Amino acid sequence: MKKKTKILVFSGITCFLLLLLSTWYAVVFNGSRLVAPMDFSSYTFQVQDLPMLFSLVLVCIYGAILLFTFIISAGRSRRKAEDTNTTRRLNPKLGLLGILGFLGFTGFWTHSVDGSVFPFVFFLFFGFFGFYYEGKMSGTFMDERFRENAARARLRASDITFRILFIALVILCQGKLLGNLEHAFIAGMIILSLALALRIFLSEYLLYRYDHDDLAEEE
Repeated sequence: MKKKTKILVFSGITCFLLLLLSTWYAVVFNGSRLVAPMDFSSYTFQVQDLPMLFSLVLVCIYGAILLFTFIISAGRSRRKAEDTNTTRRLNPKLGLLGILGFLGFTGFWTHSVDGSVFPFVFFLFFGFFGFYYEGKMSGTFMDERFRENAARARLRASDITFRILFIALVILCQGKLLGNLEHAFIAGMIILSLALALRIFLSEYLLYRYDHDDLAEEE
């Protein structure tokens, strides 16, 4: 497992360095093509674009592999937790994956370039900060008190998320945002992604807080 983790980390660093190198090449020798905002509807391929295209493809492939590996690992950990009646073991450092949520801000750039709004979905990754608190509770025995706290945390997180979505829905349904229906759609997409991220984060944070408050009272 550690070997696979090292390979993933090394691959990620390599992809990042290649992307930086290709970006430098594009800016210095290729007129900032594929780096600066451009109209992709009239894009024509040039040989000089190969380094940037190659690095972008590698980053996309790495992201897909990372997501697939994470889903498989999470499934195995969850099944093991059910068999042993203990919480799955996670490294609190996985909470750093929440930084991926900042990729959502690239949506403002892509929207200005080609009208694409999909990157706003990356705001959902802010919820991964909750892995920090889940990692803090790795290997905890799930007794009746723990399960009650988990249910209470999920209910509280869902209630807060529902309230935010309800208020956002009421406001956005009043009409165009800033006189533009497209802006209202983008705002709704961002709010939905952030609300779901908050739901994921709060479920783990509140469980961690409830569990430690109970332990403090017992002591």
